Amino acid sequence: MKRVLSLCFFVLFLLAPSVIAKDKSSLPKLVVNAQYVMVTTYYGENLANPRVPPDDRQAASDVQNAIQDWGRYIVVYDRKDADLIILVRKGRIAEAEGGIGIHAGSNRSSSSLGTMANVDAGDPQDMLAVYQATQGVDSPPLWRGRMTGGLNGPTVQLVEELRTKVEAAAKTP
Repeated sequence: MKRVLSLCFFVLFLLAPSVIAKDKSSLPKLVVNAQYVMVTTYYGENLANPRVPPDDRQAASDVQNAIQDWGRYIVVYDRKDADLIILVRKGRIAEAEGGIGIHAGSNRSSSSLGTMANVDAGDPQDMLAVYQATQGVDSPPLWRGRMTGGLNGPTVQLVEELRTKVEAAAKTP
């Protein structure tokens, strides 16, 4: 009897952390209660910036459209108006873009001409990450999803995945 009781306590001890631990799939209340979101890329808030790769620009546009279709959040275009920042990045292993750079300083001695290259390497999967706007994208994400082709429009699967998580968290007390 003593052995069975010890075994029961041992099993309870092993299972206690998983029973007590908070559900890791739940979202912070900020994500559930937010009203305004801004969609951006790693290249900054200005999607018209020529440094933004065309695939990322298209992904940001597709995400904005999917969020507007969803209707839960209002898309804004200025960080100070946003509750959340949604950062998108199309998957690519490597990408390089070359050109000629011209720099002219305040005096003639500081002008220069030379070649320049923008190089980007990373995860081959598409990524969508949600950040608290007041903290910015240098803070840990509140939620992140990765998926091959997950930012392809018109049905943006990563937005659908976020939608599923948000709606499930909204139903949880």
